[in-house]
Amino acid sequence: MARESTCRFAILGMLCREPMSGYDLRSAIERSVGHFWQESYGNLYPTLERMAEERLVELEPEERSRGGRVRKVYRVTAAGRKALAEWLRRPVLPHVERNELLLKLFFGAQVGPADSLAQVERSRAEAEGLLAVLRLIDGDVSHARKDDPEFAYQHLSIRAGLLGLEAHLRWCDEAREALERLKPTTGSTKKRGAR
Repeated sequence: MARESTCRFAILGMLCREPMSGYDLRSAIERSVGHFWQESYGNLYPTLERMAEERLVELEPEERSRGGRVRKVYRVTAAGRKALAEWLRRPVLPHVERNELLLKLFFGAQVGPADSLAQVERSRAEAEGLLAVLRLIDGDVSHARKDDPEFAYQHLSIRAGLLGLEAHLRWCDEAREALERLKPTTGSTKKRGAR
């Protein structure tokens, strides 16, 4: 079975929270699920239009912005809520991991430990930055929304992000130690298959 676009379900989930324009959806996705889910914004608007044709979402009566432009605000329909609920009940499809850092480290003997260590350090710095942001979000959200019944569900994704980043930082430390013990090389000493 071909993978169904999950963009539509991210949109439906956001619109179940409140009606939004395409721009509002972009911002909401970045702020709320951006630490674990990125959506192609070039895909967002065409998907919204298809979903309107399928009657999963509908436009609210037009409203004008401060600049006088008409804002297209979408809301989820009963059919959209049903489609989201059906998707939420389906088993998660197997995740296909594509980790460029690990691929580069796998072949790191071709450039040596210094270049590989630089890759690990860049990844570590990025993870530290994300972890700091996620900790701020966790603190703000935990305090502000502790009585919100949806919060328990949403907090699970924040905790997964925190724990995953902390584990990645521990792995970066191990990788640094291992790479620092290696002697510099100018390519693999194993030449199997090289011609």
